Amino acid sequence: MILTQNRCFLAIDIDSHVKVNVKVTQDHVKESEADVKVVEPENLHFTVKFLGNVDESAVKRIIGVLTPLLEGEKSSKVSVKGVGFFGHMKAPRVLWVGVGEGKTYIEGIFSKISAKLEEIGIKSDGKEAVPHITVGRVRSGRNINKLEEIILKERETLYGETLIDAVKLKSSVLTPRGPRYVDVASFPLKKQ
Repeated sequence: MILTQNRCFLAIDIDSHVKVNVKVTQDHVKESEADVKVVEPENLHFTVKFLGNVDESAVKRIIGVLTPLLEGEKSSKVSVKGVGFFGHMKAPRVLWVGVGEGKTYIEGIFSKISAKLEEIGIKSDGKEAVPHITVGRVRSGRNINKLEEIILKERETLYGETLIDAVKLKSSVLTPRGPRYVDVASFPLKKQ
C-alpha cells in the first residue's frame, strides 16, 4: 500500500515476446538518431489512465470500485499492431504502438474503468482514450524526417498477441536511472 502521495496510473502489462518485438522498433528509432527518449522495455505497458498524485485514501477508493467491476470482466487476447503518435506528424510528442484485433474489447475496459473512477471523483481529462503502449517521448525536432519514415514504414507492423488478464494500479518511482514502476494493486480478469 502507498503510504504517501505518489504518481499513479492504471496499466495492463504485455507479454514478454511483444516487448521483444516492440524493442526492434525502438532500436530503429535509436538508429535514426531522432531525439527520442525510448521507454525501457521492462516498463512497456498499455496505459489505461494516468491518475497523477494520489494518496492512500484515494488508492483505497480506487481499489474499492475497480475490484468488483473488473472481477466480472473476461480476459482476452489482443493483437499489438502499428506505430502511431500523439501530436502532429512534423512535431510528434509521443511515439506509440497500438491495438489491432481486440481494440473494441480493450476500449470497453477503458470506458468502464473511466466511468467507475468518475463516480468517486476522478475525472476524465476529456480526451478520447486511445489504447496504446508508449514507445518513446520526442524531445526535439532533430532528425524528425527519419522518425517520420519509421512511423510510415511501421504503421502496420504486427508485434504479436498479448493476453489481457489483469489491470494494475502502478506507482511511478523516479530514480536516477529513470522511472521504476511498482505494482500497488492487481485486478485479475476472469479466465476465458
